Amino acid sequence: MKKLILIILVIISILSCKKEVKETQKEKITTESSVDYSSAGIDTTSIPKGLNVGDAAPVIIVTTAENKKIALSEYYKKQAVVIIFYRGFWCPVCNKHLSEFAEKSKQIEATGAKLIAITSESYDNVSKTKEQTGANFTIISDIDGSVRNAFDVNFKVTEEYQAMIQNKLQVSLAETNANKQAELPVPATFIIDKNGKIIYKQFNPDYKIRASVDDILNNLPK
Repeated sequence: MKKLILIILVIISILSCKKEVKETQKEKITTESSVDYSSAGIDTTSIPKGLNVGDAAPVIIVTTAENKKIALSEYYKKQAVVIIFYRGFWCPVCNKHLSEFAEKSKQIEATGAKLIAITSESYDNVSKTKEQTGANFTIISDIDGSVRNAFDVNFKVTEEYQAMIQNKLQVSLAETNANKQAELPVPATFIIDKNGKIIYKQFNPDYKIRASVDDILNNLPK
């Protein structure tokens, strides 16, 4: 009798575990499917996922405002590097976010880290961003989209979203971008340590959700 009861309890435990796994999987699927890509203007034929924690930083070359070519590794071999992607001078959410960083960037630099913002907009438009936000840190125009693609944050913008931006903000996305393509980055944040490894990632297709200065400070290498 005791043996039978034990068998029944084991079966109940197994069934319960399976149910919990199914519920967890369901929750994950629901969360992923709840992303409203259209509201962010993301063409679903090119959905980015972003590099992950533990991945090696991509081997890429960036072009500065002075037209100087610099390998990304030149930055992180000396110090941890914080990379934030933003959309453009025309984006009110980006301007608010960058203004916060302009006010608090010294807190990040005081840890020995380097702060770099990367954008799809041209350097002429980067100047507008700096004027509007007071950004006093390095901003890189991703001239050919290679940086955005290497970090897997780049996406094609839907025609509907382009039209909305044109109508509401009187801005042509393609014309503001350095490569003249209607593309944008997910405004993600990555921290790269001196070994060239990604140790922190914040990535959300919802452009209103971004890593704060405190999030970054709490995740910088000690």
